[in-house]
Amino acid sequence: MNQAELVLVHDPLAGDLFWQPVAGALRVRGRTVSVPSLTAVFDTAGPYYPELLDAVARRLAAPSAPAAPVVLAGHSAAGALLPALRELLTRGHRPPRTVAGTVYVDAPWPLPGRSGLAALPPEQAARLRELAEDGVLPPWDICFAEQDLIDAIPDPVLRDRFRAGLPRLPLAYFQEPAPAAVPDPDPARTAYLRLSPRYEETAMRVEALGHRVLRRTAHHLSPLTDPEATADALEKLALRFALRSA
Repeated sequence: MNQAELVLVHDPLAGDLFWQPVAGALRVRGRTVSVPSLTAVFDTAGPYYPELLDAVARRLAAPSAPAAPVVLAGHSAAGALLPALRELLTRGHRPPRTVAGTVYVDAPWPLPGRSGLAALPPEQAARLRELAEDGVLPPWDICFAEQDLIDAIPDPVLRDRFRAGLPRLPLAYFQEPAPAAVPDPDPARTAYLRLSPRYEETAMRVEALGHRVLRRTAHHLSPLTDPEATADALEKLALRFALRSA
């Protein structure tokens, strides 16, 4: 069985540090892991979604990358990228890559063709517009109480490193329609990893579609603070994809 490469896609609102602890845990186990960085995309003028997809595709086109199947895992807002990324890798990538599965990690279920602002309740969308200065938003942690972040990431060194890597995103990114691609409907290739109770409603919806849902009693940023448990969950789902495609 050709072991799949795990491609861990971070939320554009977070820095690329987010997946590094999990990637390290998986590499110790012998897994090939890619963690594309998306932060430089927002130094451009947009449109942003095509550039985000290209950033992942370029990382997988590196000469050192094996031509193995891939499992895509997207955390939070990165979930919106997974359907189009799957299409790009299988149809538009050179060489094409087999996508063995996609894992939505504490992520909203994609809304193809809708912008991030359109998906928000009107009061939240208005608040986001108010926060923008010259079209640029502050790092997302400004929206949360300090104690909430301390509770989620108790280690002050790790917390400071995480915050230092949070980008300032253009409001235009949230106004841009998401790619039109839809999630893979095949339960053999699609799964959901629920980390926090906040995403239970989404998990139940995904479960009703027939997809595998794996639940952890943790929090939204737990891949940073408990990487081994997240690595366990991803390995379990990757093995399931491999067995069901064999």
